[in-house]
Amino acid sequence: MNAYGNGKQMQKGLSLIELMVSMSIGLFLLAGAVSVLGKGRELYRSNDAAARLQETARYAMSTIEADLRMANFWGLHSRGDLVENGPALDLANLPNVDPAYVLPGSLGGYAGTINSCGAMWAVKLPAYIEGTNNGYGLACAEYGTAVAGSDQLTIRHASTLAIGAGALGATAGQIKIQTSRVQGTLFSGGAIPAGYSAPLSESRAVIANGYYVDQDSDQRAGTPSLRRKQLDFAGGAPIIVDQEIIPGVEDLQVEFGVDQNIDQNADFFVPAGTVIPAGEEIVAVRVWLLVRAEQPEFTFTDDRTYSYADRVGGAAYTPADNFRRVLVSKTIALRNTRR
Repeated sequence: MNAYGNGKQMQKGLSLIELMVSMSIGLFLLAGAVSVLGKGRELYRSNDAAARLQETARYAMSTIEADLRMANFWGLHSRGDLVENGPALDLANLPNVDPAYVLPGSLGGYAGTINSCGAMWAVKLPAYIEGTNNGYGLACAEYGTAVAGSDQLTIRHASTLAIGAGALGATAGQIKIQTSRVQGTLFSGGAIPAGYSAPLSESRAVIANGYYVDQDSDQRAGTPSLRRKQLDFAGGAPIIVDQEIIPGVEDLQVEFGVDQNIDQNADFFVPAGTVIPAGEEIVAVRVWLLVRAEQPEFTFTDDRTYSYADRVGGAAYTPADNFRRVLVSKTIALRNTRR
């Protein structure tokens, strides 16, 4: 007999109905936990993608900005027209070089490299800022295929570090500039040019960088990248190299701030490639970068409309794809335009 005084055995455990109810509740709670975990992972990926976009944008912009702030710096002065054996511009056909200009003897053997991206591209010192609107525009071949409608920006200046007189021998064949307070000379030898003394002059490398956006990157075809053609030095001679700055940049747009009245303030902005009349000068550059994630997110659609600068006649751009993007812009004042 049991505790209740009868012969029936007391039921133990769960009934089938109770078991099914318990399993249903457990599955419901498990589905909720999985859903929360999935949303958390999705949020993490979204935040990580956004952070990477911002990091890419900052790096690309800081690279161009640092270069722009050096534009028209030639050592002890910022006057490209004071370089005695440097090219002058053709005032009737700006910004082309005067067709009568002939390279100095020490640079004559490097004419192929100097002209490879355009006439006197590597040494066109008076055109310290130059560009092409909505196109590649350089004579040298791009890395793969330049992004249609993206601008091209060329920046010229001297190197940030001077070359010591004792180290000049190792730079024979490099395109350099020797400057004093009142003059400058292009040269490529391993000694200071005649007419200069070491204490009163400086030797610096000539820098020419041509920025553009390509459809491919070094690591992956189909991933756009910010790149530049760069005047470099190897094997005792100048060379033009194609260098990737960073993948993920989808578009570059620039406008030039022009000073008309010599007060060092931009009176108006014009698209890259606009002819700047003699007597006016570029004192600022406005830069836009459209940065795209390297990987698509199939739960995300970028249906924003991007309208900025003078891209393809000012046409708005709506990607309608699965890549995240960020658009950044900055107006950069040039330091070396004050005369």
